[in-house]
Amino acid sequence: MGVTVSGGVFNGRDEALAQIGTRGLFARDGAMTAGDLEDIHWHATSLLIYVLDGSFETLDAQSGSLLMASAGDLISIPSRTLHAARCPVPATYVVGFESEQAARAFRPESPDTLDT
Repeated sequence: MGVTVSGGVFNGRDEALAQIGTRGLFARDGAMTAGDLEDIHWHATSLLIYVLDGSFETLDAQSGSLLMASAGDLISIPSRTLHAARCPVPATYVVGFESEQAARAFRPESPDTLDT
């Protein structure tokens, strides 16, 4: 299963943090400015990205699908899934990580290092 976007999942930061806590995840804040681009990459951990404001374009590299997300939407990225992201306008978000260590050590990995 690849990247998915679920619309209208939460309303505001407090609700996003509550959902992260209910799932037993660890939260980390994030922001991107207009035009920020993350080339195709993957992560060792899965991510749940709660978009607080602005918008994201997320490319699921395996399917070639370009998914749009805005305030109140949840982007789900399974571990080891090749994807890319771009923000056409500034965006803030909260990410739910599987562990506190994953939140602290979070980094994108090169597509060349993903053994399938």
